[in-house]
Amino acid sequence: MNHCPSCDYPLPYNRERLGARCPNCRDPLYEPPSRMSRPVRPGEGACALHPGSEAVGACGRCGNYYCEVCRTRWRDKLLCAACVERALESREATPEQARAHFRQALFGLVLGLGAWAVFFLGFLLAIVAVASGTRLLLLPVVLLFISAMLLAVAGTGHAVAAVRTRGQHMIMAVSALLIGALFLGVFLGNYILELWIM
Repeated sequence: MNHCPSCDYPLPYNRERLGARCPNCRDPLYEPPSRMSRPVRPGEGACALHPGSEAVGACGRCGNYYCEVCRTRWRDKLLCAACVERALESREATPEQARAHFRQALFGLVLGLGAWAVFFLGFLLAIVAVASGTRLLLLPVVLLFISAMLLAVAGTGHAVAAVRTRGQHMIMAVSALLIGALFLGVFLGNYILELWIM
């Protein structure tokens, strides 16, 4: 188990969840402990939070200057403590979560469109089978319809997962959900109507 470098407080394995500072002593976790700021010299930049301390850099997000005490490493970027606190409060997605959301939305869209394509291929094959009177083509038609249904179910599942996580690719996720749900509604509705008529 990891420990805080300043107070030896036990930390969970995933330090990204804690943020950039120790929950016990509030010292930076990603910077050496007990850093002291230099007083600001004439002509040099000052820290936005501590005006009497010399700035050692600018925040990678907001651009404000920070001193040695305020500088914090967060997801491989040097940020000020205020930006890290805002990221923690907003529960900002990690890059891995953003990539997972994109993959789910893309898979949902591709599988939903694939379901429609396989369904129309099976429909065309069914027309050919009926026109030619060949019963040998009926098995591939049934297999294509079942495959289309499975693709639509898998695509709708991926799309629902992407919509629930509310990432940056919501338009793609909602489109995938609509395409998959429309297919399932049409396919199941047609099947239930056929059973009703019989």
